[in-house]
Amino acid sequence: MANTYNIYKVKSAKLDQLKEKLKSVGLVEQKTLEKDGYLKTFYFSEKVEGNEVWWWKTYRDFFNENIEEPKNIFNFAVLICQNNVDPEKIFAVSLGKSHFYLSKFIQLDFGIDLALHMADESSILLKKSRYFTGTKRQEVSSYQQFQVNNYEAGESVDHIKLKAADKTVWGSRNIIFADSIQMDMDKQPMHLPEIFKIIESSFNDDQIIHLPKLESANVDVSNDLDHQALTHLRDGEGSVGVDQFHVSGVSICFSFHDYDYVIKAKSGEGKLLSQQLGNTMDIEAVSRFLVENPEIDDINNVSVQFKNEDAGRFTKNLKELLDMPVVWGEQQYFLKNGEWFFFNQVFMDYLKRSLSGIDVILEEQLIETEFAAWQENKRANRKAGDDKVDYREAYFNQKICSERGYTLLDRELTAIRSLEKKKRNYQVEIADIYHKGEIISVKISKKKQELIYNIEQSKDSITLIKNNQIKFSKKLTSAAIWFVFEEDIKTITDVNSIQFLLAVEAWKKLVVGYALKPKIYISRHIR
Repeated sequence: MANTYNIYKVKSAKLDQLKEKLKSVGLVEQKTLEKDGYLKTFYFSEKVEGNEVWWWKTYRDFFNENIEEPKNIFNFAVLICQNNVDPEKIFAVSLGKSHFYLSKFIQLDFGIDLALHMADESSILLKKSRYFTGTKRQEVSSYQQFQVNNYEAGESVDHIKLKAADKTVWGSRNIIFADSIQMDMDKQPMHLPEIFKIIESSFNDDQIIHLPKLESANVDVSNDLDHQALTHLRDGEGSVGVDQFHVSGVSICFSFHDYDYVIKAKSGEGKLLSQQLGNTMDIEAVSRFLVENPEIDDINNVSVQFKNEDAGRFTKNLKELLDMPVVWGEQQYFLKNGEWFFFNQVFMDYLKRSLSGIDVILEEQLIETEFAAWQENKRANRKAGDDKVDYREAYFNQKICSERGYTLLDRELTAIRSLEKKKRNYQVEIADIYHKGEIISVKISKKKQELIYNIEQSKDSITLIKNNQIKFSKKLTSAAIWFVFEEDIKTITDVNSIQFLLAVEAWKKLVVGYALKPKIYISRHIR
């Protein structure tokens, strides 16, 4: 008879913390049994008080008078298995809801990492991914027949259901890989070490599939990134929010409730601080709280409490809610479940492959001395209302248009009606240049954030035009961005910024989605 096992790899340095956590949630240590080189200790919820049934009061009138208020009782347990010879080898088997309590003490992506070494990619039935480009944040997809290597640029896989490549070792049943692995095996719990041995042996094999995914950062880098993140938050950078669904172990958990939020923190001196955030949580409120409390010196001491009458209360570390890329050295890092990760090479390969599909045209240089001469002439003959004399984009756009017969759209603003009544209309700059069905946005900057802002402007303009929210009567078949770099950039993937490349990829997807041709022009700024 097959038994279902949901197996995690525990971080040895956090074993004691894990045991304290299990105790705090009502799990009581039971027997410890030894076999095949592993000590196996079982923890069980001996006394479960039960949770309130949220719909009891709502539907009370429909119940018979003699019915007592019911409680939902969920028993759960954990089996911790530690190797006698090598105590750092620790596995945990989750039963019931205990997977919710394991996430802070395990090797995240243990299951996904194992899949790389032993899975049959063509047998994928279910895939959950996080996206770092476009408007999509997460997606769950099911397949009748998966096409090998069929991944999108900007996609990071963190949950898959498939079969093993070697059926003689793993069997022919489906296995779920995520932070843990869940599989059915014809073995009893006392024989779990045989499964652990197979797992460890598989990690020694070469990778047989190539998934775009995130890789864990080491501890020293993570500590530095924590300091950087706190600074970024005080500057109002990044975003914060609650995902509509997330992976816990191998379970995909959906959020069905709205909450009120309280941000809490402990200062370096141990002072407790808190602030009500109401029923919305945004980066501005988080930033304001941190600015008003400069004594907070560790982002790991900041948490958010969730409150809901039906779902009760629970707390998450602020880092678990942040979407914040941080550059450290030449690498860019991202937060996932409160831990720091970076993109693996497969992710980068898919991204670069997609970006290489954009037509790139190397264009004429921007010569600083020529701009200075134009600027001097403009100042000498300055007219009332002429505010463009200090803008290189204005000079460059005018030069291109006068020499090539392009249409100048620079600073041509269109009023967009406010979505709220009695609010002032806002202005959107359509683009800089137009020529034969193509709108072109020009940006001259050495700051990547300014270049990204230009990309976002282009996306907004295209969306508004295609949705008929901007009166644009000209023919439109193509959208382009004209970057003027100080570096010697020959192709867009030469730019050493993952945020910039992800922004370009998101722009490309939007342009193609509107049946337009994406194009990039590149010039160099010669000082």
